Amino acid sequence: MHKFKAVALVAVAALIAAACSDSNDESTTDETSAAPTSQDGSTETTGAAVPVQVIKIGYAFPDLAAFAVLNKSFAIGDPKLQAEAVVDGWRRDGLLPAGIDIELVAAPYNIIEPAAKLGVCTSLAQDEQVFAVVAGIAFTEGAECLATRYQTPIIDTDGAEPSAYGRGAPWFFTLRPDHAMQFVNFGQWAIDTGELDGKRVGMYFETKIAEGVDAMRQLFDEQGVNLVSVTETSGIGIGGAEDPLSIERFIADDVEVALPLVGGSSAANMYGFAKGQGYRPVWLDMDYSEHTTDVAAKTNPAEQYDGTLAMTVARVGERASGIANPGAEACLANYERYAAVDISREGIETGEYSSILRTCDLFAVLLAGLTGAADDLTKENFVAALENAGTIELVGSGNGSFTADDHSFIDEYRTIQWDASCPCWKAVSDFVPMRK
Repeated sequence: MHKFKAVALVAVAALIAAACSDSNDESTTDETSAAPTSQDGSTETTGAAVPVQVIKIGYAFPDLAAFAVLNKSFAIGDPKLQAEAVVDGWRRDGLLPAGIDIELVAAPYNIIEPAAKLGVCTSLAQDEQVFAVVAGIAFTEGAECLATRYQTPIIDTDGAEPSAYGRGAPWFFTLRPDHAMQFVNFGQWAIDTGELDGKRVGMYFETKIAEGVDAMRQLFDEQGVNLVSVTETSGIGIGGAEDPLSIERFIADDVEVALPLVGGSSAANMYGFAKGQGYRPVWLDMDYSEHTTDVAAKTNPAEQYDGTLAMTVARVGERASGIANPGAEACLANYERYAAVDISREGIETGEYSSILRTCDLFAVLLAGLTGAADDLTKENFVAALENAGTIELVGSGNGSFTADDHSFIDEYRTIQWDASCPCWKAVSDFVPMRK
């Protein structure tokens, strides 16, 4: 048991690496821009100064310094610097709407402490009085808080249960699909692989994704999938008492195909217990809890995980498969310029590599909202601009769009496969549209 818990602690670090009132006037300040300068640096006289509206944007991101001590590949670099690089690039390229500038407010949070995320929510909304917030992985509690308590627009990374979008409307947006769409598409993808044909299927899932899992189970019932073993866990803490029980049930129920819809520590425990029992089902995986990152998957036993297929909405595996991604290269190059560092393009995709791309994606969505609402920048108009922005091309994830009825962004997915000899994910299909 101690051995598996130790593995779980390492795995959760890997998975993480790969994670009142507020008025419009309070969250913005009006400043006057300096007079333009000529190429030689002298001040040009052009008449009246141009008023600039400086808006505060919060960037909430996980503080993973403690996890990076275990392994430097778990580190995600400096997200604050990554965000500053993106905004600096906008200024250099003239992409910010005329008369608008941004003041970034960095807000790190403890990734495994819900109370810490709620504290960040209150700090950003009440103390900093931000206009809007973008957030990294595993910030859902904080994101819901910003939307429901403070009516602050939030673009969160992780998808959420469908009910969360209703509670947070119209302020709550996510980069990844909502759980119902994500898990229904995962279920259909699993069916389409052919791996479920005539097989006995088992599932281990967390209570907090029950809405999405229920939608997938309905699909399985309609499609005649032989789901013979289901175990639920709270998902609270580093692993759970149900981790070994799930494997015991899989073995007792003769499960041939297993779906690990749990956090990183529980997944690590599952693979460890299965290995110890000499049990090796076909595993089918997905993005939940950052399973589909190189940093996370490389901690899994090769005997269990090599060759595993997964459905992803991210662009992980493109580099290993020789797929060109000019947008990702431009994002990385801009960060290297600003931070005066080199980011490796070789080997596995590190936590830092993934974080840089995720930051570019989140801020690309933010820029679309700011640009669309620039003529009258209010929070309400920002929301409307996002809902009407159309397709936005991302560099670390599949593309997508928002609508007034759908505040989850990514609309496509692809298949990847784990190669333990690399060790890395490799893309094995093109992106295809999600079923809605």
